[in-house]
Amino acid sequence: METFPAGTTIVKFGEKAENFYVLEDGYVRLLLNSTCGDKKSTIDVLGPGSAFGEESITTSTLNNFTCVALNDVETRVIPGDVLRRILLEDPALLFRMMGSISLNMHSLMTQIADLKMRSTAERLSMFLIELSGKDEGGDTITLPYDKRIIADKLGMSPETLSRTFAKLKKIGVNTQPGNKVVITNIEELADYCGYSFT
Repeated sequence: METFPAGTTIVKFGEKAENFYVLEDGYVRLLLNSTCGDKKSTIDVLGPGSAFGEESITTSTLNNFTCVALNDVETRVIPGDVLRRILLEDPALLFRMMGSISLNMHSLMTQIADLKMRSTAERLSMFLIELSGKDEGGDTITLPYDKRIIADKLGMSPETLSRTFAKLKKIGVNTQPGNKVVITNIEELADYCGYSFT
């Protein structure tokens, strides 16, 4: 087990991928360098149970993302060469890992589609429903990381995020101190944004 303090760059874009990481606690931000200028964009935010560093399984791959700890993070660190040997000896584990990578890719493709086809209010609604993990009733959730990161992940500016929260008040979404958000009726919010629980 290895601990990375908040703000630590765990892996850096373009450097040789050496380790595979499984998140035990905390959140990490995956950043991709812009093709124009020095700007970086949040591609995803991963939490406990997630993994990154799949590039390390091959022998000559570089990191596709920069990964930064958003808070104090605990991870299991598996050297790429060790994981390669394990996967060669256990085909069932190899196929499970391939399935996990495929799901991650599908999730990223869905996010890209949402950025192109959904409004800011719909994207924020879906994010809040997924944080809640409930499919009915009301809920009070605590945002797991800073609103600036949420805005970047959802493809909007912090100012737009604030305006979008204000827009969602009409369907029972209210922000409270301490990064808390109260959702009066999750089913109504799901209907609003076209979220499917299946």
